[in-house]
Amino acid sequence: MQIDPSVNVVYTINEPAAAGAYEALKSAGLEDQALIVSVDGGCPGVRDVAAGVIGATSMQFPLLMASKGIEAIAAFAADGSKPENSEGLDFFNTGVQLVTDQPVDGIESITSEEALELCWG
Repeated sequence: MQIDPSVNVVYTINEPAAAGAYEALKSAGLEDQALIVSVDGGCPGVRDVAAGVIGATSMQFPLLMASKGIEAIAAFAADGSKPENSEGLDFFNTGVQLVTDQPVDGIESITSEEALELCWG
């Protein structure tokens, strides 16, 4: 922001970093000119979407990832079988949901209210 105060989008690696970016923008008086987007989908981050701190977050499902991993280990231990990848992918897709209260036509998303029923942490 010191080098280029015209920043208009901030992408962060997680929602706590997004909250910190918001505080930094706010202290510089720039919070209304930049869209902050992040990843995780934890309940605190979803609440920040609802509050307008984060414009959007990409909700991941770590409990589903963990349970699918345990199921795969149990199946392999029982009979040597390995899980099949999701169609067209080289991994098993446990899903992701874009969370925003400012939806864009043509991009699938859910609201923060819907996400609060799915979030974790």
